[in-house]
Amino acid sequence: MSEPAIIPSATAAITPQPATYAEGATTAPMLPHHPSGDQRFASLDQTLQHYKYEPTALIQVLHAAQHTFGYLAPDVLRYIAGAMKLPLAHVYGVTTFYNFFSVVPRGKYQILVCTGTTCHVRGAATVVERLGQQLGIERGETTKDGLFSLQTARCLGACALAPAVIVGDDVYGKLTPDKIPRFCQKELKKYA
Repeated sequence: MSEPAIIPSATAAITPQPATYAEGATTAPMLPHHPSGDQRFASLDQTLQHYKYEPTALIQVLHAAQHTFGYLAPDVLRYIAGAMKLPLAHVYGVTTFYNFFSVVPRGKYQILVCTGTTCHVRGAATVVERLGQQLGIERGETTKDGLFSLQTARCLGACALAPAVIVGDDVYGKLTPDKIPRFCQKELKKYA
């Protein structure tokens, strides 16, 4: 009677055991560990190994994955959940709870409009609407050229500049709805 065949688990096929490296090596080689052969998963594997697959490091792993992939696609979330032995629902819940994680591609530059109390009273909702009209997108969407995404935040901590908008690392203040066309023509052109 022959012995039953041992079928390696899917995780073992995707993420082989870490190789041993020569003494003095500072980084692990970037070997594809994902069935797609996408090299970015090798970088994600290094992050997972660095955090020893600990569930308590989920947010750090998600940050690294978003930095590597640009956003957290479903296959990336499944990969992380499997590698960290966490339920996919938990990983997805953490991802969607924090607004700095994105499950859709974002533009190269984030346009973040403050909707906190002071900004709201001073017309932030109309600022969002006008920016959307000028860019041809809705809140949460990205322009067709992939340059800008329009987002809102509950508070940017720039109440004296209300309504305030952040583009990339730059803060713009007192952007009333009537100033938006000029803002888009002049200020946003710097990012193109």
